[in-house]
Amino acid sequence: MIESNYDPFAYSKVGASGLWQMMPGTASGFGIKVDWWYDGRRDIIASTNAALDYFSYLGNFFDNQWLLAIAAYDTGEGTVNQSVQRNAKLGKSTNFWSLHLSKETQSYVPKLLALATIIKNPSEYPVNWPSISNQPYLATVNVGSQIDLARVAKMSKMSLQELAQLNPGFNRWATDPNILTRILLPVDKAAQFERSLKKLPIDKRVTWVGYKVKS
Repeated sequence: MIESNYDPFAYSKVGASGLWQMMPGTASGFGIKVDWWYDGRRDIIASTNAALDYFSYLGNFFDNQWLLAIAAYDTGEGTVNQSVQRNAKLGKSTNFWSLHLSKETQSYVPKLLALATIIKNPSEYPVNWPSISNQPYLATVNVGSQIDLARVAKMSKMSLQELAQLNPGFNRWATDPNILTRILLPVDKAAQFERSLKKLPIDKRVTWVGYKVKS
């Protein structure tokens, strides 16, 4: 909510992207693929797994001092560590509240703590949270080949816009031809899509031809 307001297409002026606003270098370091076809920073599952791995790394890096780890997620472990070392040399406290960091990072941690407090104690705050059933909403379907996204939407009886919102990692009108494709669909749409997919020959899954213009 703080990073992207749950918008998987969010893109910052410094180049961070996706739900977790990951920078290209960080994403690459945690196994996220980014190319012409696909940006894993926007992939809901891939980016969330990478963000969790990054938080685990930061927690270990800062000896489970989680306010430092959270600050480092925003501004980088090097920046936070330098501030810690600077305070240590001056004989000052090295906790988060004592560090000299950017205004953005100084507000980032309190925002997260405030949000956690509100969610933990919903009856004490005038916030009307939506009711969400405690059951899976998404199902993963392995397609096994490149496929036109408009065709996926039609076969799943969904709008292309809804499909794109659930699968924001795809940069183009079709999935990546070079990797095993995973599509996220609502649970009640997945079975319909899988039935239709079995009847569709692989050579009919893409309805256009790519052409590389010669110099």
